Amino acid sequence: MKPYDERVAERRAATETRRARKLEARTKKTAIKAARPPRPPRFKAGQPRRRLLVSLCLLVAVLIGLLVRVGMLQTTQAAGLRSAGSQQWTRSQTVPAQRGSIFDRDGAEMAMSIPASTVSVNPKEVGDEAGTAELLASLLGLDDDDRRSLRTTLQDKERGFAYVARQIDARVALQIDALGLRGVYVAREDRRIKPGGTTGSSVIGDTDIDGKGIAGLEMEFDKVLTGTSGEITRQVAPGGRSIAGSETVLTGPEPGNDLMLSIDRSLQFTAEQGLLGQVSAVKARGGSLIVMDTDSGEILAMTSVKRNDAGVYEVTSGNFAAVDTYEPGSVAKAITVASALDAGVVTPRTSFVVPWEKQYFENDPLLLHDAGYHPTQAMTVDQILVSSSNIGTITVSEQMGVEKQVDYMRAFGLGELSALGFPGESAGILEDAEDMQGTEMKTIAYGQGVSVTAVQLIAAVNTIANEGTYVAPELVIGTLDGDGEFHESKPEPSRQVVSPTAARQTTDMLKGVVCRGTAKRAQVAEMPIAGKTGTGLKAQENGTYYDDKGNKAYYASFVGFMPADDPQVTMLISIDEPPAGSGDRFGGTAAAPVFAQLAPAVIQELGLTPPPGGNGCPQE
Repeated sequence: MKPYDERVAERRAATETRRARKLEARTKKTAIKAARPPRPPRFKAGQPRRRLLVSLCLLVAVLIGLLVRVGMLQTTQAAGLRSAGSQQWTRSQTVPAQRGSIFDRDGAEMAMSIPASTVSVNPKEVGDEAGTAELLASLLGLDDDDRRSLRTTLQDKERGFAYVARQIDARVALQIDALGLRGVYVAREDRRIKPGGTTGSSVIGDTDIDGKGIAGLEMEFDKVLTGTSGEITRQVAPGGRSIAGSETVLTGPEPGNDLMLSIDRSLQFTAEQGLLGQVSAVKARGGSLIVMDTDSGEILAMTSVKRNDAGVYEVTSGNFAAVDTYEPGSVAKAITVASALDAGVVTPRTSFVVPWEKQYFENDPLLLHDAGYHPTQAMTVDQILVSSSNIGTITVSEQMGVEKQVDYMRAFGLGELSALGFPGESAGILEDAEDMQGTEMKTIAYGQGVSVTAVQLIAAVNTIANEGTYVAPELVIGTLDGDGEFHESKPEPSRQVVSPTAARQTTDMLKGVVCRGTAKRAQVAEMPIAGKTGTGLKAQENGTYYDDKGNKAYYASFVGFMPADDPQVTMLISIDEPPAGSGDRFGGTAAAPVFAQLAPAVIQELGLTPPPGGNGCPQE
């Protein structure tokens, strides 16, 4: 056995040898890594397997996405896509309903709608602007200015719609539609006409170009006359042209109801011509005329005439008989006398001492007076009314008191809207007794300090003719629906204002007004007439009865009824501003002659039979 020292030395030598070998091996390994070439790509040419797998996965994913999309298009999104596609090639169009017609009491048409057409353009779709404009202008008869305007419109590509012509003849519209012009459209649109021309315009009123009522009965009954529009769809080809036979009616239009008026068209025409003639003859500003059935209050004729800015007299489309107000003047005396008789404070033979002028208040130096001088004298109530005495009428009114005077006037329909409900109708002015001051409390007895419409005034006097019973004026007696069924208008309630005895006594005195008083020019051969004239002053803008030049303006009226002993018809004529300096400024000279002129036509039209004994007036 080797000694311990040798063994230790051998182990140390062996350890050193291993360390040397490890160091050598480590050195070699490091040298190999430094010289190692770049790693080759993962996918080598000639080995496409992995790329094919990736491509296949991508393709499968795309196919799955397409299948999902197709499934959605055919199921959950199908309805929406069909709607969107339909909207691209389908056009909806409103079909206007036929507006109801307006008939007179005998079924004669006074206003109706006839077929017409409207031509419009979409400048965005028009290609040949100049050619399209020239062709449309030639067919529509446009002047040079309208031609240039149309050409400018077609060149404005920012606009999607513009009217070319409205309510044109349907035959011309068919010619334009047949041309198939790109961006040019033709649509049906009715046109409102009055077969009788201007006859009845004051009552009927007007519609705008879209068929909406803007005045008169057309406005008041617009909802009744306007029907319910329908709707159709049509398919269009590229360029916007309709595909023939593709129209589908979704909802059909329902026509509006027709109006049946109380107006007699023949009598209306006669009244208009008579009023036009008188207003122009006396050179007045205008006038109004109403003919009313005494028993029912139905208005048989109603017209207004005005002088336009060119100085031409014409029947207006505004019903000034219901809108304008004026002081009734002496016509109100009939109301005062009938009221006093009913109140039992006077009789026709009651006598009063009547001066021609009188001061009523110590602190007010104003003298009220009659129209002409007469000595202080005893006058019966009958004489006061026949001679139209202002002071005498005040005396009669004083027997009642101003409170009762106002109450009666309201019962006669003054100071309140009538039942007509006409657009713009005025209620007039009638103050309460406690609000009146000074001479106002006196002058209302003879129609000054109170304002009325012609409708109110004729209804008030008609109350006397109708044995003291007030009946509301009526213009529309019913409607006709789409099935031709007639629906009668609900009548307004009547009311007893004065007793039949008081009404008949007043009528007898009004006969005297026509026979021997201020209304002699209203006499009609073979027909007894009762009536009252009125000459009212028009209030000026300065609050007085004088304008800035010190001139007065008048409103001359006459209201009469016939036959006097059995009234069937009441007529009012009012002349607005007859010449102030002429003899035609009075009711007896400006208005009463129109009654006499029109009475024969009224008698014939209504079939009135004159009673025996002539007109009841003694021959002079």
